[in-house]
Amino acid sequence: MSAPARARRRTLTIVAAAATAVTATALAASGPALADDPAAPAPAVGSACPAAFPASELVRATTTTPGTTVEGLTVSTGTEADTVTGEFVGTIEDGIAPGVDMLVFKMKGSRITDAAGNVDRGIWAGMSGTPLYAPDGRLVGAVAYGQSSSPSDYAGVTPAADLYRAGSYATAAPSVAITAKVAASMRATGASTTVAAGSMRRLPTPITIPAGVPTSKAQAIAKRAKLKGVTFRNGSGSGRTSTKAIPVSAGSNIAAGYSYGSLPLTGVGTTTAVCGSTVYAFGHPMDWMGKTRLSLHGADAVYVEKDLYEGSFKIANVGAPIGTITQDRLAAIVGTLGKAPTGTSVRTTNRFENRTRSSSTTVLSQDWLSTVAAMQSGYDGWTLTDGTFGGQARAYRTIKVRRASGQILTYTRSDLYADRYDITAGAADQLAGDIDSILYNDFEDVTIVDAAQSTSISEGYQAYKVSRVDAKQFGQWIKVAENTGLMARRGGYLRLRVTLVRERGASGPAKKLVNLEVAVPRRKFNRPIGILSVSGGAYSGYEDEYYEEYAEEDYSTASEATSLPALLAAMSRAEHGNDVTAVLSMGSGRRAVDKTTRRATATVVSGGIMVPVMQYGKPPKR
Repeated sequence: MSAPARARRRTLTIVAAAATAVTATALAASGPALADDPAAPAPAVGSACPAAFPASELVRATTTTPGTTVEGLTVSTGTEADTVTGEFVGTIEDGIAPGVDMLVFKMKGSRITDAAGNVDRGIWAGMSGTPLYAPDGRLVGAVAYGQSSSPSDYAGVTPAADLYRAGSYATAAPSVAITAKVAASMRATGASTTVAAGSMRRLPTPITIPAGVPTSKAQAIAKRAKLKGVTFRNGSGSGRTSTKAIPVSAGSNIAAGYSYGSLPLTGVGTTTAVCGSTVYAFGHPMDWMGKTRLSLHGADAVYVEKDLYEGSFKIANVGAPIGTITQDRLAAIVGTLGKAPTGTSVRTTNRFENRTRSSSTTVLSQDWLSTVAAMQSGYDGWTLTDGTFGGQARAYRTIKVRRASGQILTYTRSDLYADRYDITAGAADQLAGDIDSILYNDFEDVTIVDAAQSTSISEGYQAYKVSRVDAKQFGQWIKVAENTGLMARRGGYLRLRVTLVRERGASGPAKKLVNLEVAVPRRKFNRPIGILSVSGGAYSGYEDEYYEEYAEEDYSTASEATSLPALLAAMSRAEHGNDVTAVLSMGSGRRAVDKTTRRATATVVSGGIMVPVMQYGKPPKR
């Protein structure tokens, strides 16, 4: 199997024009006028597709002369853009990347500064993409960077020409030291020595997650999804995508999403320009994936939160998808207005007492499937139970898989889970684990087209563990110990009596007995010693990661599968959480034989024992 998509990044190279770059020939169709086009008109500030203003014409502020002034548009609340103004401070050469300078402006207006001109929210997360215009209406660039020490009214701006090209360049610096020339201009415009000695950092575009999910869990999600340029902020946006379409225009709110629906994972920024059906935004990447496929949304800002430590940030409600982000480049994200992108449907239903909650999310990247599935099911479980307590959960899941040939395979499984502390997690975790085990299988590349799970939750923790195993040996019951062996006649049966004891904190009888009979192979082996394993089917919880990929070995027969269909079949029929299973394994290689017997109980069972077994005698006559 080839590596996951996120591991298959090609080395980015500098190109003259990316897929979103526009030549003079294409100008009439949808693109912006080029800065050096003498026929390019000078549109009014805020017009749909202004020409790029040459950065070389900007005049730097000094102690005796003001710098070039600009006017910009951004939203601090609602959907209507405020006007902001700025003064050019200087250029940090190659400050964004080799060949891409960073323009530095001192900004004021909106919530950046207050009525007296003092710094208020400063340059906030969510301003990314704020367009700045020269006095003649041409686009100077997009706000995309802010002071490392926030709040600050100094902004790093991505030049318009580079933004319009939306090209891919060498590695972009996450923070840029302020040069001596720029520092001098900053001091000339009122910056303190401390501020002028700082650096510029890319404004974060946090992915919104539900308010109830701790930030620590969100960071584990980012690690699980193999995303290095993504941060999470809980409660900074709506917990679902609105059904209302919110239009985008220069200076408006804009959101790019990895998913939309009941559980949107979106980042909110600002629209820089709309050129026909083409939208430019952010002034920096989302996750710098190059060609991509994210949902495009308008948004309604609630307000800008002031944060003295991590930087101020915008809180917004995300509207219905109105297009697709197709380019995730160094200097901008670029999208197309129109039909919403299609993806994998993740549907979950949770039931508790007389309450039911169903959710559905469209996921646009396979890398995010397990994350969204587990979060959606778990979050709905928390909402229904309205508390954290022990109990049981029975889940039924269906996952549809498309092979490269177009053939659809369907995986189904039901299982029982128990947890002493938080019953909402088990079924959600296992759904995520099954998705990843299928998606990153060892046999072929696949696409999951649909994943669904129905979970019934009940209060009251009930669980048992294997405490003792007795075996019948030559007419007598003896206790099985790991340091002793058993004898088993060829072709006969090994009779077992399994004692289960109640887990600490669980309810129910103190002990249970489960009787099993395991067939002994009739074949005679050169080495007649095998292994008997008696175990419960419950899985241990994972604490190091929020959602772990379940190894195929967690389904004992799945690790021996030799094809994708065999893997799905093995995972489907593998032991359940409430099973007690005995497996007698004898021989090795192609001559290996496993004999299995299983008995379902009413509660989850964990623990187990393994002992050696010696085969003897001749098989009985049939």
